[in-house]
Amino acid sequence: MITAHQIADLFETIAPIHSGNEDDELGFIYGNPDQEIRGLGCLWIASTQSIETAAQMGINMLISHEGLWLYPQESPWYDGPQPDEIFSNRNRKNLLEAYGMVVYRSHSNWDALRGDGVPDQAVSVLKIDDLLEIARQKYFSVQELPDPRTAQWLFDRVQYQIGFKSCRLFGNPQKQIRRFAFLIGGFGENQYHMPQAARDLGAEAVIIGEMSEFIVIACLEMGLPVIETLHSASESPAIRRQAHILSEYLPQLPVHYIPSGAAAISSGILPDIEKTNF
Repeated sequence: MITAHQIADLFETIAPIHSGNEDDELGFIYGNPDQEIRGLGCLWIASTQSIETAAQMGINMLISHEGLWLYPQESPWYDGPQPDEIFSNRNRKNLLEAYGMVVYRSHSNWDALRGDGVPDQAVSVLKIDDLLEIARQKYFSVQELPDPRTAQWLFDRVQYQIGFKSCRLFGNPQKQIRRFAFLIGGFGENQYHMPQAARDLGAEAVIIGEMSEFIVIACLEMGLPVIETLHSASESPAIRRQAHILSEYLPQLPVHYIPSGAAAISSGILPDIEKTNF
């Protein structure tokens, strides 16, 4: 028998909560930490589709990178639902309750993890030989290619290796670049000056997850081509790695990686997920 709390204690030896951001939501966010766990699922977001998939696989504990809820919003631009009527929140809660699931959130602590964390796994999945790290901040690095390539070459590499066929390239596709930074997740949406920080460390192009057009324009003003992936596409390689690591630590427990995010849902991956225990 193993409880959710014991799994969390183990997880935090790998990615301690204190290694993430102080104001981040980390740890248990739903369910009973003392519950006995039959199966563990690692995913990017616990949408209704991925919760259903987990239940079909006999999983009753989820480690989710993103939060469970859409926050209430009061806006002068539209009349929206009351907090207790937000469709996604209500459906997710009903499913978690019905299936007796526990949800633990790992976010900035897995982003901060060297090697197996989100920034390094995003770079690793590109499978570019002889990359050289020339600079690093906590949540991103600047990588040097073995020889100059075009922005189009890097775009083609990203789109193929990430496995998301709707990536976008902004800027001159023929621009020769040697150094780039992969700004994972929402950094291209909410961290306004991270591209300049990357440029100041030597980056000549950036890859981002989410896109704010304002940030992209600022990049183009600095002469940086921008390759946009998808928030989940940039972070899912590290979630797959997370599942693999936990399966090695917990050989007695079924541990699964569950595809999630908009691309997984729209492509129909979730209902037909291969039930692979690492």
